[in-house]
Amino acid sequence: MTKSYPPIHLGAPGEEISIKDLRTVKLRFKKLHQVRIHYIYDFLQPRQQIFLDLLPLIFHVNSPLLPGYISFGTPSGLYQYRPGPRTLKAAGKFIKNFAFDGGRAAGKEAIDGLYLMGSVGSIAYSKTSDMDIWLCHHPDLLPGEIKELSAKAHAVEDWAATLGLEVHFFLMNSKQFRLGLDAPISSESSGETQHYLLLEEFYRTSIYIAGKALAWWLVPPHQEHRYSDYLQHLVTQRFINENDFIDFGGLETVPAEEFISATIWHIYKSLHSPHKSLLKLLLMECYASEYPEPKWICRQIKEAVYRGNFSSADLDPYVLIYLKVEKYLQEAHSVNRLALARQNFYRKITESSDEAITPQALAYREKYLRDIAERCRWPINTLAELKQHRYWDIKRAIAEHDVILRQLTHCFRMIRGFAGDHIHRNYRQSQDLKLIGRKLYSFLDKKPGKIEIMTTRAAVHNREREIFIAENRYAAAPPVWCLYLEDVSGSGGVSGEPVLKRGTLIEILGWLMINRFYLPEQQIHLGSRRLHLSREELQSILEQMYGFIKNNFDENTSLTHYYAANTLKKSLLIINMGQAIPEDAGKGLCLISERSDVFSYGSERKCFIQAVDRISISSWNEITSSHHEGLEGLFDCLTGIINGHDRRLLPSDLTILCHTPMRAKSIIRRVAAVFATLVSLFSRKQATDAPRYLLAGGKGHYLFQLVDQRLSFCALQSNEQVFAELSHPQRHFSPLHFDEEVLGETPLALIYRLNRPRSLQFFYFEARNAVTVYILDERGALFCRQHAEADSDHLIRHYSAFLSSTLGRIFQDAAADIDYYEVRKNSSGLFSCHPVTVKSDTDPDSLNLSIAGLIHENHPGYVIRCGDRVFSSQDHGARIFQAVYQHIIRYRQEHPNHPVHLTDIDLPVSAFGVTCREELQTIHYLKMKQKIEEKMNGRSQDQG
Repeated sequence: MTKSYPPIHLGAPGEEISIKDLRTVKLRFKKLHQVRIHYIYDFLQPRQQIFLDLLPLIFHVNSPLLPGYISFGTPSGLYQYRPGPRTLKAAGKFIKNFAFDGGRAAGKEAIDGLYLMGSVGSIAYSKTSDMDIWLCHHPDLLPGEIKELSAKAHAVEDWAATLGLEVHFFLMNSKQFRLGLDAPISSESSGETQHYLLLEEFYRTSIYIAGKALAWWLVPPHQEHRYSDYLQHLVTQRFINENDFIDFGGLETVPAEEFISATIWHIYKSLHSPHKSLLKLLLMECYASEYPEPKWICRQIKEAVYRGNFSSADLDPYVLIYLKVEKYLQEAHSVNRLALARQNFYRKITESSDEAITPQALAYREKYLRDIAERCRWPINTLAELKQHRYWDIKRAIAEHDVILRQLTHCFRMIRGFAGDHIHRNYRQSQDLKLIGRKLYSFLDKKPGKIEIMTTRAAVHNREREIFIAENRYAAAPPVWCLYLEDVSGSGGVSGEPVLKRGTLIEILGWLMINRFYLPEQQIHLGSRRLHLSREELQSILEQMYGFIKNNFDENTSLTHYYAANTLKKSLLIINMGQAIPEDAGKGLCLISERSDVFSYGSERKCFIQAVDRISISSWNEITSSHHEGLEGLFDCLTGIINGHDRRLLPSDLTILCHTPMRAKSIIRRVAAVFATLVSLFSRKQATDAPRYLLAGGKGHYLFQLVDQRLSFCALQSNEQVFAELSHPQRHFSPLHFDEEVLGETPLALIYRLNRPRSLQFFYFEARNAVTVYILDERGALFCRQHAEADSDHLIRHYSAFLSSTLGRIFQDAAADIDYYEVRKNSSGLFSCHPVTVKSDTDPDSLNLSIAGLIHENHPGYVIRCGDRVFSSQDHGARIFQAVYQHIIRYRQEHPNHPVHLTDIDLPVSAFGVTCREELQTIHYLKMKQKIEEKMNGRSQDQG
């Protein structure tokens, strides 16, 4: 029942102000707060009530026998405090025959006041609610004293935890706070980015424990717009002593930026606790819609206190939030959002009705809800329908999640519109808000394969004992995996409406586990014509997935993780899930073979990798999944994992699962070894180091390399494609690493071990009346050419002359090395390299050829030396190459066994297909040499 008091009117400056009325206002607020404290006591167990009993005494005196003691020098003394009977009785449990002697001497109190704030004291309070306490200290405390007081507050928090209470102290300096500094950061506020809105919440929810009263109480509602001036008037005219009050400031000018920060903060909180945060989010929308003169709830409470017709029930802060939100949504005709607000209000109150609540308090809450429903004219069945929330299943949670996401999206769009209307262009978000923005983007972004985290997952109280997953195929469309809560399979296939559809099985399973809808004792039934998973294999996969997610998914990722870019953290691979190795036609399974690589097995080069499913968890706690087919799919998966990580912090291993009969262990070992090699080679090293990795796969090969700082690979189906790929120019020195048994019929693996930057390695191999030349240039590009019926000594001398002149052009600033080797092959087919010395003399019968480019009157031309003859474009014009060719024909008629060798090339860079000299490397000259020599030796009829 509401008790009425005479209204109080405090005049404006120059009008009548009664000191008696000022005292009455202060007493009314304290009375209101005393009622709220009694409400808290109703929810606390007897052993917990002692916390509130002792709280002011603990900070008034320093006694080693009381909880939280640090030292006798810890700042203490609570302004004008005297303990009541409950406190004295509670102190007696710690200090025998405790007697209060007045505590600290008057005028030396270090503590200005103690105030509870938040949901504590409202109808939304429960035993699981935390207690936020503003510990208001004297502004003149020194840093060392504040540190000591903070240590005591932490010790008291620890003591409260032993009582089953979650308590958080915030040390408050009212002077600093008024200046916009030292705003407390809590689970409900992002600190200084919500200075005024935090202050409004404090005035709305605060509960006086002891110490000084709030100066805000004394500024009448009609003077809120000039708060500072009015308070100064009271002090100047000596209506009050400013030392008797705590002044945190007024709400006369609230910057629009705060509504942005507060809205974004509550959207962020709603991602994981929507039913706790959505009403506050809607309240921010209400306030923003009223800007620049919001109708603050705290002012509504103050008006009721001044009118005198108030009670704690009428002024319950949580109820007032709901009533304001309901009115706002009704006026906006937002039926669906209003239903959501009702549901959140109901859930918040009923979830507070736990087993610790007394029957009387429970009955009070139920009656209160009925009164609210009647007062607000809720539809007649609303309470009965809301009561069903304790019986939610997965289907209901999904539907509710979609509603909540729409609400969050609506609020986000609203605040963006508000920013466009009210925010200056130079506005810069705080670092906290930037991090929250990243968190929101990460949560709401719906990229392919990302597993959605349900905002409502904690609301599901009924876990299905059986879950049914079926693969549905529709005509030529890709298969769709569907989740059902009942068995809908039959001889005619799958029917019924699924609660969830996804493109892959791994995404369905990951979704169940991430959202805690899967329990180890649960039965999952799988229906698929394509996959054949035994119950044992499925159970093993589920258990290992469950352990992987449980150990690596952190539901409460700190905002500090969002300082850095989003990178992968851990990955799980499942290889050949539900797939068997293809059998040889008529031969059964693959037999034992000397070639045991599971990527390229036996003489037929079979690959045992059929499919790969992946789940990854990122540093931003995103969970992504993917499905890949075949060996290239595996390599796509592995390169994607490496590219997704910070390459300075690549993982040393993967979690790999495989249940392929007879091959599982070898497949796991092989994949793990290849991944470890990729990590070893392609972690971030020196910028000039650009390795390549070649391995066999199926009937071909795969080459891995960094391209624009991302690891990629290409498939090479034949040895010719391998040689062609290795001959490509490289931007940096690129050593080539060979996997086992790759191109064993060639000496490539051997010669690449000798490759060094800024040097050339020349190799020749004689076999079957031919000499094969292999040259590795200064960046690791390979030149390979076979010379039939050639003399090796003669060939080496000419290559030596050409390479020496070429290196002189490429390395103009310093000398470079050329190493010469003979490659031999023994009877066992093993290759070996042997250094050789090159003779400097040349063959007098050979026809040496050099070509240089020139510019004459802006037209390109050439000077070609062929033996002792010089040919110039100035003499022969466009027919210069034909003239040289005719000369070579005459020479070869007299010297039929001597080929023409190009010993020097000096052409513009454009002739080599590059744009600048820095891009040139020896492989360009060698390819040009081969092209010209083949023309001049008569192997091409193209004389142009």
